[in-house]
Amino acid sequence: MSEPSIPQISLVGSESLQGSDLRDLLRASILGSRLKLLGGVEPDTAILSSTEDEPVVIRAIDEAELNSSRLVFLAGPAELNQKAHSLVRPGPGAPVLIDLTRTLDEHPAARLRAPMAEPEGTRITAPVHVIAHPAAILIATVLQRLSTTGQIRRSVVTAFEPVSERGMEGVQELQEQTIALLAFKPLPKAIFDEQLTFNLLSHYGDEAPHSLQSIQEGVERHLATLLSPAASAPMPNLRLLQPAVMHGHTASLWVLFAARPDLNALESALATDPFDYRGSGVTQPNPAGMAAQTGIAVGAIEADRNEARAVWLQAAADNFRLVSQNALSVATGVFLEGSPS
Repeated sequence: MSEPSIPQISLVGSESLQGSDLRDLLRASILGSRLKLLGGVEPDTAILSSTEDEPVVIRAIDEAELNSSRLVFLAGPAELNQKAHSLVRPGPGAPVLIDLTRTLDEHPAARLRAPMAEPEGTRITAPVHVIAHPAAILIATVLQRLSTTGQIRRSVVTAFEPVSERGMEGVQELQEQTIALLAFKPLPKAIFDEQLTFNLLSHYGDEAPHSLQSIQEGVERHLATLLSPAASAPMPNLRLLQPAVMHGHTASLWVLFAARPDLNALESALATDPFDYRGSGVTQPNPAGMAAQTGIAVGAIEADRNEARAVWLQAAADNFRLVSQNALSVATGVFLEGSPS
């Protein structure tokens, strides 16, 4: 069997936080050898950037460039991703779009994807693959693995949304709020419309461009989709909170089984890829410790002292890396399916 040729791949929004993370993974992948970087620059211009001291060129979105690609990753702001999608010519030779930002979540041709949380051997053909919200990927992957040890009756999850999910604007607002608060100055509130620094929010202010409730509803929709094929774990009761955390999703899970679980069996189930199980005496999962790390870290499982059939555990993951990992898995599947033998 001959080696498959590497198709051209385009990355839209490579300057974004999500795009930058995906670039790191693609650099180490076979798919990175023919990667074109496209961004929100003016036509006939280019931005010279660098990656690990190597110069890279980010060019304006170009219709011909897009349509000559086998794969197009969408990692930029919504308007840039929508522009790229509008330039794709439909037909048998159209590029496959992999949306890492959920811009095309409601497009009729889109399929929600998270290979990490999908049943083994899942094969999905679609013109648009939307990578699920990272909190949904994290929760679904943990619950599905736990369900291999016994029947889950119910779960309650509190997930914590990092400000980086609101893009660089969210990160900057948290930073600026902290500086302003310590200097006794008015706080900028364009993104959260509330004081977030040194705080924990259950709701954003009324003038915020997004509501935390709508974000939670999106996570719930994605969770329902990811959990439905295997039907191994029931839909959890979910609450999404906004802490003053820059980066990385964390979730606290209470899981009730039909019978008293074997803690050793649970630990063994969480001791293989994509999990990093951390028992007692080891640094427990936290968002800072998962920065730029692959997979999901899971903390020591503890039996509930008031319910013998239930356990507590905590999980954490880098939100951008989790999405990038799943996007790369989707891309690899598309590449292998379309490669000549």
